[in-house]
Amino acid sequence: NFDYDSFFKGEDILVPGGKPATHEGFTKYLMDPKMGDQDGRRCLDRILACVNEEFGNNVDVAGKDFNLYVSGHSLGGGLANLFSFRAAQLKSKDDESVKNLPEKITALTFAAPVVGNAEYNKEYQVLEKEGVLRHIRVANKGDVVPTNDIIFPASVILKGDTKQYTQNGVNLFLLPEEELVQEYGATKSCASQFTFKALENHLVPEYAKRVTLPVNKEKYQQTVEEIYTKEGPLRP
Repeated sequence: NFDYDSFFKGEDILVPGGKPATHEGFTKYLMDPKMGDQDGRRCLDRILACVNEEFGNNVDVAGKDFNLYVSGHSLGGGLANLFSFRAAQLKSKDDESVKNLPEKITALTFAAPVVGNAEYNKEYQVLEKEGVLRHIRVANKGDVVPTNDIIFPASVILKGDTKQYTQNGVNLFLLPEEELVQEYGATKSCASQFTFKALENHLVPEYAKRVTLPVNKEKYQQTVEEIYTKEGPLRP
């Protein structure tokens, strides 16, 4: 199911007329109070406070032009997507809670599931065009976790219409032996990626194997900004 409220209340909506929404389960994890937090803060707010404190007061970090990368694999990749979006959303508004963070937040995700609808991606693109948000999304060919339009039997246990979910960021699509394919968005259906090796293709060892293929070495010479200029919403 979708959550329409946690990230998008009033002035938080950057594209007029849209109904942006995020994955209810992932959003609930980030936006619910963190168990054991003495101040009852939400998980996302607690993390932001810690990171903001490091960038502002850690003598080894503050004022030294460090970057902020948010990374994760599988479910962690989905959370990294949402966390990066929220941090960039707050940064765009000059919110006090992120005043010490760098001007640009970059998500680097692996095997990340879809976490929002098309209107969420429009909001995402506004922040990308403002220069405060970047997302490099790495996915293996034959991994069904980063897909939408989930097929039977998994579709039986999932709520809502999974066709409505779309991916965002620049996708580095890793092939078993050939050079990776680089493309913006690139949402793929579950049926198109289904294979009997789907579990193997989702796990870290297979990702590590494909990421380190010599054929991809030249691709890694690009900076994130160069990738976005070629493939992202910044391209001419």
